[in-house]
Amino acid sequence: MNLFVLFNNFFSCNAVIFFLCVAVVGSLCFGVFFASVKNYNFPTLLNPLLLFSFFLILLFIFLTDFSYNKSTVNLLLFNQHFQLIFLTLSLLVILATRDFVGCRKFVKFEYDCLLLFVFLSAICMCFADDFFIFYLAIELQSFAFYVFATFNRNSEFSTESGLKYFIFGAIFSCFLLLGLTVIYISFGSLSFEFLSSLMYTSDDVFLFFGIFFITLTIFFKIGAAPFHFWLTDVYDGAVTSVTLLFAFAPKIMLFNVIIKLFFSFFLNFNFLWTSLFLGASLLSVFIGSLSAIYQKRLKRLFAYSTIAHTGFLLIGLVGSSLDSTTALIFYLIVYVLMTVLLFSVLIFAFLTQTNFPAFIGNWTSFGVKNPVFAITFAFTLLSIAGIPPLAGFFSKFFVLFSAIAQEYYLTCLFIVIISSIGCFYYIRLIKTFFFTKTSKINLWISAPTRRFTEFNIAVLLFFNMFFCFYPNLLLLLSTFLTLILV
Repeated sequence: MNLFVLFNNFFSCNAVIFFLCVAVVGSLCFGVFFASVKNYNFPTLLNPLLLFSFFLILLFIFLTDFSYNKSTVNLLLFNQHFQLIFLTLSLLVILATRDFVGCRKFVKFEYDCLLLFVFLSAICMCFADDFFIFYLAIELQSFAFYVFATFNRNSEFSTESGLKYFIFGAIFSCFLLLGLTVIYISFGSLSFEFLSSLMYTSDDVFLFFGIFFITLTIFFKIGAAPFHFWLTDVYDGAVTSVTLLFAFAPKIMLFNVIIKLFFSFFLNFNFLWTSLFLGASLLSVFIGSLSAIYQKRLKRLFAYSTIAHTGFLLIGLVGSSLDSTTALIFYLIVYVLMTVLLFSVLIFAFLTQTNFPAFIGNWTSFGVKNPVFAITFAFTLLSIAGIPPLAGFFSKFFVLFSAIAQEYYLTCLFIVIISSIGCFYYIRLIKTFFFTKTSKINLWISAPTRRFTEFNIAVLLFFNMFFCFYPNLLLLLSTFLTLILV
């Protein structure tokens, strides 16, 4: 019986990392030895590797064991459920990515390998129980994104944004390393469990510096203000499928680490990190909501929208209670689902357009020629804006309600006012779709053949529109994940 439990724990945790490592090494070897061989007609890994990744992740989902018993550690069960959420969302991302790279005819095998690196680093980050493993996982993911940000070599914007992200990423990696060094000098260990047992009786000043530098690095990685300066350029300069990866992979796994660190291990020092999270959340909502009003480029507008949503996520960390943690997990899942839906819509628009309509003015009269697609886009924007009764409204409601329960009245009032003002740019975009008719050439989007992205849009739009009828399932999952950490 013990052997069977050991096998289940190995398969549900380590086997995912093991098989992803095998896939990464195999794809690298194939690329090095065969991808540039003229005799084999320059073979690529695009279709087979993406489909292999899809079925491999599907296998992990079905065979992962979540049985709760006395030998199961609560933290392991928490990580397993977050892994399940990440893998499920990865399936939708892979489908959308396959359509995009197939349409743009990317033949570089590096794209497929880097995609596996992102998934591998995210899973390693999820199961990290040591700051050293966390540092290696976050750096592995950063290296993949450095290359991804500059993948479009023909674009000056892509090269500039990737270089900026690389320089600032290296600086904040040094901050993270400095914080870890200070903690190691003070305690002689980087293990989460070991540090949590010592921190309750320690008031070492070096520990405060360590937590401070770690928090600043996390702010940079998730794109929270005032360290958001790289996000808009990368969103705008990177290709759309890469932008989807930037919005999806770091968010869900970094917040997994944040929840474990600050609600389980660093809970005794909530007076320090609560102030940092509160300041960052207010700045993020303020800068993200107001700066987006002046944007004329579509992806840049969504970048500032992402910054504002990051502020809402950080509000869930300020409360440091069971209700706030539940609201944070709930908001995180809904946000990622709506982000995948949004970029699936943009990728679908890419499929039949040689030049993507990058400016808001290019979408005038869009609702005249493509009424169904325009209505789908409009419902997605309204959900992201938090208009009831769509899914985005419930996520913002639960986060603000948990903050009100902790007596953050002025904070919630400020966020509601700024968010209401920020709804203007979503409404302006919808107005451009249906009521602005100044364009000489109407935007026409059609898909003559069935695409995987259509499946993403259909499933997530159904979730978005009918979530109000049965929100309990996702709320119960968020509550269960919170109670595991208690």
